[in-house]
Amino acid sequence: MNRRLILLRHGETGFPGRYIGATDVPLSSAGISQISALQTIFREQDIDLIISSPMERCRQCAKILFPERSIHYDDDLREIDFGRWEGLSFAEIKAADAELVDLWAKWSPDFCFPQGERIGSFLNRIYSVGERLSAAQEKTTLLIAHGGVIRTLLCYFLKLAPSDFLLFQVAKGKFSTLSLFSEGGVLTGFNLGASA
Repeated sequence: MNRRLILLRHGETGFPGRYIGATDVPLSSAGISQISALQTIFREQDIDLIISSPMERCRQCAKILFPERSIHYDDDLREIDFGRWEGLSFAEIKAADAELVDLWAKWSPDFCFPQGERIGSFLNRIYSVGERLSAAQEKTTLLIAHGGVIRTLLCYFLKLAPSDFLLFQVAKGKFSTLSLFSEGGVLTGFNLGASA
């Protein structure tokens, strides 16, 4: 059976250009507007299961789009924990930890963000989500999550190397669609949403 997966990234949070992973920030007013603009689109979708990251910015998206639906919150969908780099810009991180930035760029499973999460641990929990989604029986599943999570799931379903996540610039407040088969996934839409 051809199953459909919709991957929605939460809207803007008011921290452009900053690494926000484990920090539990809400949507900005612009982010609320972005997600509200999707209500008509999602009202027309026949969605059987809604799964969301438990982070506030994703919870808000779920409540805006589906105020009366049951939402399944999955801890494994949290964004990666950038540790002491949380809230910093790339320039600030590079200035403080240039040697670590070079290691980070290799996206090795052994790399650990300083005082944060190891990439391998992040990949393991996202792959675990991928396995559960692959085994699910629902025809259409909506997943509300974060940029890094969505990029990693795209690599998982498209059979790409984890380091290929940089191929995808996942926009905030936009969604992508996959058709899922036993052999993997086919990308059928990318960065879709309301017209700007």
